[in-house]
Amino acid sequence: MGAIRQRQSEQFATLVKNNGGPPRLIASGELDIASAAAFGRELAGLIDERGPDVVVDVSFLTFCDARGLAAFVEADRAARRRGGRITLTGVRPQLAKLLRITGLDRTFARSAP
Repeated sequence: MGAIRQRQSEQFATLVKNNGGPPRLIASGELDIASAAAFGRELAGLIDERGPDVVVDVSFLTFCDARGLAAFVEADRAARRRGGRITLTGVRPQLAKLLRITGLDRTFARSAP
């Protein structure tokens, strides 16, 4: 059984699972100007602690703004510098549209939940 770590703020919660593969961060709530910095630190810490490949399950995100997208971009850059990447899973239509409009759909690997 892998390690599980959970953190929660007023805006979002994260749950980290690691069952032998890349760590999986499950994000829920709102990822916006109020929470993006803390979320970015969580992702950066995960990359530093457990390696450069991270799967982020975004199926429970209820909102994501430009700052939230920037947190993903910064984390992906950090992961790529170390030879890894951020993979998004559970992308719902609203976030998929944002990724498509911004061109970030070509940046992030996506997988089924």
